[in-house]
Amino acid sequence: MVLEECGAAIAPIPLLSSIGLAAGVLRGCGPASESGFEPVLADIAAGVVATLAVHSPGYRLPRPTMTLRDGRLRGRAVAVPNLSRAELIVTLARADNGDDGLVAAVARSGDGVTVLQGQSTDPAQPVADVEIDTEPLAVAPLAGGGIECALTAPLVAAAADLVGVASAALNRSVEHAKARRQFGTPIGAFQGIKHALADNYVGLERARSLTYAAAALLGDSSAAPADVWTAAALAKAAAGDAAANSARTAVQVHGALGQTWEHDAHLYIRHAWQGAAMLGDSRSLYHEVGRRFCGGAA
Repeated sequence: MVLEECGAAIAPIPLLSSIGLAAGVLRGCGPASESGFEPVLADIAAGVVATLAVHSPGYRLPRPTMTLRDGRLRGRAVAVPNLSRAELIVTLARADNGDDGLVAAVARSGDGVTVLQGQSTDPAQPVADVEIDTEPLAVAPLAGGGIECALTAPLVAAAADLVGVASAALNRSVEHAKARRQFGTPIGAFQGIKHALADNYVGLERARSLTYAAAALLGDSSAAPADVWTAAALAKAAAGDAAANSARTAVQVHGALGQTWEHDAHLYIRHAWQGAAMLGDSRSLYHEVGRRFCGGAA
């Protein structure tokens, strides 16, 4: 609920990257006391800004971006959210023996960590690229379920943020459609407006229902990791579509006003576009879920 409200407000704070993404992946390593990430999680809980680096150049879905060899972590990640503000970087890694089920945490200010300028569409959540060649602060293997288990909580968190964006953009559009009059009639009475807003409402409620269901399943210890990941992936895909569609409709409903720099409509569409691509865009997530279903994969 907190992440949803932050998304609705386009809050320029690193709550999603720290609590939802970075801490969410660390959760996939099992109990903190056993994984060795207890000090890292304590720092995040105390206010240390963290982020998650899981996107490799050229890949739409998250994957291990680093290699752990001889005690050093090496690799590059792109489009890392809030990297300029982060003090801690959490990433997925593979060992030199081929094991790709590792999670590592490094200090951003340490030697061997180079922040590269990235292209960000959202001023509230800037992204950047990073190159790492350093000794990690902590490394641990993922619990049962592997990468799926690690990314489930981040997917649900990103979905909640996008549901908030979709909800706020739709509410602003509805209020404007009721107040703005043309030809003596509120513009919301015209089919071109009300049908678009109705479609946005259906998409929003679908995304919200899937997100809440995934969050409930995330807290169910008896649920199979593959089922939880599928629920989280579908929620993130639906939320990405809902946010992008609602934000785009908001610009259209507001007309010329919605295309000005002074109006907030562009902030919602920027946040929606960037958030929809985070941890895999909707098309890639739907494709992956469908591939596993048709192929009989768990």
